Amino acid sequence: MAASDNVADGEGKSAKRFKGERDASVEDAAASPAQQPKFLLEADVGITQFVTPGWDGFDAIIKHRFSDFFVNEIDTQGSVVHLTSYTDVDDPEPPKTAEEREVEELDVPQDADEAFHQGFVRLEGILGAEDARRLREHLEVTDEQTLEQRTLVLDRDLDKDERKGVYKITNNFLPTQVTCETVGGKLKFIRRARGDTNPGDKRDQQRRGWRGPQWRHAGDHCYFVMQKENHDSMEVLQQIARNLKIGPRSLGMAGTKDKRGITVQRCSAFRIDHTRLIWASKKLKGARLGNYSYGASELKLGDLGGNQFQIILRHVQGANAESLGPVLEGIRTTGFINYYGMQRFGTQSISSHAVGIAVLKADWNEAVDLILRPRQGDGKEIDRARKVWSESRDAKAALDLLPPKGALAEYNVLLQFVKSGSTTNDAAAFAAVPRNLRLMYVHAYQSYIWNAAVSERIRLFGVTGPVPGDLVVPADTLSAATRGPGVAASDEAGGAPTCVKPTLVTADNASEYTIYDVVLPLPGWSVEYPENEVKAIYLDLMKKDGLSPFGLDKHPLKEYRLAGAYRHLVIKPRDFSYEWMRYNDDMQPLARSDSDAIEGKHIPESIDFGEHVALKLRFDLPSSAYATMLLRELMRQETAAGHQTKLSSKTGYAAGSAAA
Repeated sequence: MAASDNVADGEGKSAKRFKGERDASVEDAAASPAQQPKFLLEADVGITQFVTPGWDGFDAIIKHRFSDFFVNEIDTQGSVVHLTSYTDVDDPEPPKTAEEREVEELDVPQDADEAFHQGFVRLEGILGAEDARRLREHLEVTDEQTLEQRTLVLDRDLDKDERKGVYKITNNFLPTQVTCETVGGKLKFIRRARGDTNPGDKRDQQRRGWRGPQWRHAGDHCYFVMQKENHDSMEVLQQIARNLKIGPRSLGMAGTKDKRGITVQRCSAFRIDHTRLIWASKKLKGARLGNYSYGASELKLGDLGGNQFQIILRHVQGANAESLGPVLEGIRTTGFINYYGMQRFGTQSISSHAVGIAVLKADWNEAVDLILRPRQGDGKEIDRARKVWSESRDAKAALDLLPPKGALAEYNVLLQFVKSGSTTNDAAAFAAVPRNLRLMYVHAYQSYIWNAAVSERIRLFGVTGPVPGDLVVPADTLSAATRGPGVAASDEAGGAPTCVKPTLVTADNASEYTIYDVVLPLPGWSVEYPENEVKAIYLDLMKKDGLSPFGLDKHPLKEYRLAGAYRHLVIKPRDFSYEWMRYNDDMQPLARSDSDAIEGKHIPESIDFGEHVALKLRFDLPSSAYATMLLRELMRQETAAGHQTKLSSKTGYAAGSAAA
């Protein structure tokens, strides 16, 4: 493990690699809005430190094509989720009903004439030969159709068991010929007329409360595996809902997945038969469904054990198998800082966590202003809409300019202004933003504070191990307790539930724990804070934003009162492996997706003496960890999306990236 003095000041070539970018970030922050950078950098969201010093890093392009980034969900049992068939279904035979068991016991013939004959043989044993004959002759008449003509009453009393025996025979051996009931202790038989509904008829069964598809015994939820390519998880589920004409709330998923990549995950549909999902799958854009099964409960965010990643780094320069071998082994054995990645904060110059500050201060005017404020990095349509709003405050004109996708918060804010006929009620406008998105802003702020506190903790004490005043939770305990991004009542920042009580490190017990047990809290009213210099870091960071870690239960709106959570400082990947490849064509995939395997496509192989070098990585991470932070530790390269786009441009591979 690295010594603290090396990590603390970011010494060595790896720190120099970032120095120019950090200095530029500071200068850009002081520049005029027109001169501000088009995208955030890691330093802007508290990401500054490394676990291992002295490594110079190397250049490569991350996500040059979306097919360079594969994610397969890991379920709660620890199994990697794969799409292996578009049609297979785990559809167990339903348990037999009492009626079905009774039919089996009675050994009712399939042939209707034989069943009719055997039915009367059995009736003779209860009713006697004469009454059985009278009933048979009554049923054989076909030209008498009035209810009175079709009715036969036996003028004799039968006890309860005898009547029950008659019902059993008529219901099972003569269901299409007669109905039977008791009137005044006497049996009344009514011959079925032409057009009478067969009691086995599906429509009649539904009218009488029949529950429908036989899989219903296994649960009301149909589970399916979804593979998507270069689409948001929610976007695909909305496509499915539209195709099936159902509400989006009928569909659930265990976790959201990256848009730019090929990802595989489990989803659920409420009271939807798998055959309908097979039909809907054929109409989807950028996604396929399969591996159907049924269960009793809906899949919710957090119902997963992690994710398996397969990542292709193209155009590797400055490293080879010999020089990178020890570094890759270090990643396997030492791990990386468990920072929240850049995806958490957005890609533009105004971070999501900046909006979160305004929300936590209940400054709705500032929150709305930040959402609608012009910023570099926008597409042309969104940029025009923001400028119209900034210059004229004309909500209708700005709303008309917004594209149909990609501006959900802006759309809902402007729509609320238009509906209300006023642009002064910022609280109502912000409340019109979907709840998950509103909470995303405050969770982004929690993540920012956590990142910044972690960087300072490592700068002060390094990563050799716990120090007195740290908080620890054994790593295996936390991984078992953590299930996805939803962690406490209103927190979705990806840590351990606050019911996990950390242990305070002292001089006496420090040797019992490792750096992998150290946790830091996400700010909230129910968490404990370290009892060393790190506690003051939280206070100072939040004081600059006009907030306090001890005031997060005072918000006027309950949904923004953050309970907090715990998150590990350093983690190690599981099942880490790698492979070097050579290739010539940037448009050719270097790995095979699950759907490729179903369709019989071959696994791409390395080409001897290929023009370009790629590094293929495979590893598993807990559900709330970011693969890009592992890549950052390995490559010492800025992971911000904007930086990667610039890198592709500078190296002349932008065209290939766009084509992906």
